[in-house]
Amino acid sequence: MRALLIMVLGGWIVGTVLIAFVATQNFRTVDRLLSAPTPKFLHALAPIGHDEARVVLRYLVSELNRLYFSAWGLTQLAFGAALVAAAIGLRPLDRTMIAAAVTISAIGIVSLLLSQSIVSLGRSLDFVPRAMVPQELARFRMLHTIYTVLDLLKLALCVWLLIRATRQAHATTMTR
Repeated sequence: MRALLIMVLGGWIVGTVLIAFVATQNFRTVDRLLSAPTPKFLHALAPIGHDEARVVLRYLVSELNRLYFSAWGLTQLAFGAALVAAAIGLRPLDRTMIAAAVTISAIGIVSLLLSQSIVSLGRSLDFVPRAMVPQELARFRMLHTIYTVLDLLKLALCVWLLIRATRQAHATTMTR
């Protein structure tokens, strides 16, 4: 069970870092492409213009990120269930690991619920000019900040639990 716990934690940590990297790089890629377009890309943009192309490309990136975060949220449910099952299956029973696994899983569930709110609110803001800072945009930013803080907390707890589990696995191996 400890090996499963370590594997699940490692996967969850890698997935968390990867989804953060992909989401941020998607938006940065739009600006990179538009700041130094190839001649063919520039020709393709000519009918709609630079500013409109940026809006359309950012919309595409937003939709891709929504897809990734929705899939990641469901994946986190599976990670959470496996993590709790592995922690409960440890012998001798380690209440600290069980509590940490349940906490991490709860954060994963809250993140999934938050991401669904962010997705629906984000779609309503896709084509709203950013110069007009509506109340919905402030709410979107607040939800996004809460999601990010929870994700960082989950990541820190996963790393802590992984270190703890590997140390205990090592100690168990050494006593045999």
